[in-house]
Amino acid sequence: MRKLFDTLSRTLFLYNFSIRSRLILYFLFLVLLPTTIISVTVYNKSADIITRNVNTSIENNFNLVQDNLAQRFEAANKSMVSLYLNSEFADLISSNRPTDSSGIINELAALSKILENFPANGTSGSSFVPMLYMLNRPEYTQYNFSRRVFNIDLISLKPWYFGIPAQSDFTVVGLSSLDSKYTLKFARRLFGIRHAQLPFVGLLTIDIPVAEFSTLLEHYKPTPGSKVYIADGTGTIAISPEPALIGQNINTQDYYSKMNAPADGSAGLHSFHQMIGGENMLVSYRTIDNTGWTILSFSPVRELNGELAAFRRVMYIVIGICMLVSLMMALLLSENISAPIRKFIQSMSHAESGNFNITIRYRRKDEFAYLFNRYNKLLQQIKALIDKLYVTELRKKEAELQTLQAQINPHFLYNTLDSINWIAINHDIPEISNMVTSLSDFFRYSLSKGRNIIPLRDELRQVESYLEIQQFRFRDRLEYELEETDPKLLEECLVVKLSLQPLVENALIHGIQQRRGQGRIRIRVETSQGILSVSVFDDGVGADPERLNLLLAHPQPGNQSYGIRNVHMRIQQFFGESYGIRYYANTEDGCGLLAVIRFPVVTTWDEVSEDVNDDRSG
Repeated sequence: MRKLFDTLSRTLFLYNFSIRSRLILYFLFLVLLPTTIISVTVYNKSADIITRNVNTSIENNFNLVQDNLAQRFEAANKSMVSLYLNSEFADLISSNRPTDSSGIINELAALSKILENFPANGTSGSSFVPMLYMLNRPEYTQYNFSRRVFNIDLISLKPWYFGIPAQSDFTVVGLSSLDSKYTLKFARRLFGIRHAQLPFVGLLTIDIPVAEFSTLLEHYKPTPGSKVYIADGTGTIAISPEPALIGQNINTQDYYSKMNAPADGSAGLHSFHQMIGGENMLVSYRTIDNTGWTILSFSPVRELNGELAAFRRVMYIVIGICMLVSLMMALLLSENISAPIRKFIQSMSHAESGNFNITIRYRRKDEFAYLFNRYNKLLQQIKALIDKLYVTELRKKEAELQTLQAQINPHFLYNTLDSINWIAINHDIPEISNMVTSLSDFFRYSLSKGRNIIPLRDELRQVESYLEIQQFRFRDRLEYELEETDPKLLEECLVVKLSLQPLVENALIHGIQQRRGQGRIRIRVETSQGILSVSVFDDGVGADPERLNLLLAHPQPGNQSYGIRNVHMRIQQFFGESYGIRYYANTEDGCGLLAVIRFPVVTTWDEVSEDVNDDRSG
């Protein structure tokens, strides 16, 4: 658990804040997290309950609308049945077709009278307009003095006539028009019930004004801003409280395609959200059985979620109050804990500057009291140790001074070697003279007046003196070459002292000395893109460059390559980790080893200091 907390703290960069800030964040987190979780949980639960209640309310309204429509449709059916069973009407439609014009006229007049006298209001209070379309009565068109009775050819080509199911007696035809007003048309097939063969004789229709159904939908709106429509199977609005919408087809609307898509396979209420007119609407719909019509409800979400919005405002206020109170408590708690820590830090800053006489005074009886008491005792012990160490250091300095005075003076060494050189010259022994001169130059360049950074020219001269001395030892077995270099480059570029001689010595001892016959060492100086490269080639027995490079990078290589690694670390100490020594196979000579030292091209000590500071700050 602790590892998880530490990982989370590092991920959130909490360790970059002060203890006071972290305490405030922790306290706010502990207070706000449960408060937010509880509030969000209650809010989501309330939202689910309100959503279910809204859906239940809409579904109940749809049930009432469907039941009311069913009652009115049944009332229309009963009215048509009562007319159908009228004895005089049944006798007329069941009798044989008249053979002369007077019979046709009498039949038309009798049927028209019955329909004209049909009650205008049915049992449900609706206004009925009956129409009769008789089969095989073309003479009705010739003697057309009736507004209610027609030949069936008048409607035989109407789309709604073809849409009447073959096996259905009573049919809800749908939206129609009568006297420039929208009506709902119902139809019933008529058979000669007085006739022995019960032949099909015609079609009876009833038209009811749509306006009588509009008030029905107005009472079942979920919210004041909601709209309820009823559309037929073709997507045409058949019933609406808004007369301007009746007859409009909605099958081109975006939401209509979602309505026709099967939602969950059930025949109940379906709902989805849709942007309509720039407002988020809850679209609910249900298909009416037997007719294939659809009840649609469009409700603004902002009205449906009015209670939810009020609850959300209350939740925000509660969270805000909790945040304010928790912030005040967090500030008080963090100040109570961080104040002693700040006092402790202040005392440590005084101790860091060398003042150990400052003690922390703390009157509380808690863990900090124990900590400060031990800290005060620790300061006293440190002060006593420093006093003791100061005396010891004074004595040590005096001893070192005495030791230095006893050491050999470098000038004494140079004078002695110079005397040996003159003796060799006087006795005409040039080998001794040359060797002593090279040794004197070697020591002179090695000391370099105590400097660590010297010109490249002096470093090469020191190596050349070393090679001259070694050539007296190896005679014909050693050959060396310092390739031609720009004198200005040698004069101006600065390098780390004694960085090249260990490489030459390593090449001589482990390469040239181990091979048979004569060996050769070459030194090359090059510059490229601000980099000074000094390459040492040898054609000795060679070694594994990768292993040598690993030894240079290893933090504790042991006694192996200690001198070379020391040079490598000194170069990186002065110039940065981008520079130092790197080994390669000597491909130019076909055998042996290549050691390359990389320095930055610097010409003044200030540039060296800047490189060191830049590397350390990076």
